[in-house]
Amino acid sequence: MTVIRSSMTAPQWGYERPECRGSFALSLFLDDIDRLVTHYATKTESPEIRLFQAQAAANKLVQAYQKNARGTQAFTHQSIEIRSIIDDGGRLQFVPIFSSGLKGCLMELLKRSNKTHLH
Repeated sequence: MTVIRSSMTAPQWGYERPECRGSFALSLFLDDIDRLVTHYATKTESPEIRLFQAQAAANKLVQAYQKNARGTQAFTHQSIEIRSIIDDGGRLQFVPIFSSGLKGCLMELLKRSNKTHLH
């Protein structure tokens, strides 16, 4: 399943990678959702069309992670709502709003990463 492919040289999506498992799948997912919202924010179609496209792509992304991420149930029965905002510079941006279960898993990942000390 491909969420967006603008060219044959497009980087691989996290859910396509063999190491997409456990907590690392959540990290890959965060990178992918950022890539997705950035992509649609920079397109030239009307804001309404871009929002619709971004939401459809986000839905497919969650489904792809639910299907392909191993060793985690973080994506099961979860969703993302994409909302549009205008930033201080007057640019359209898309913001992902995570369902409560997915948000909880991401918060756990953040808590664990904050406990990691660099030496």
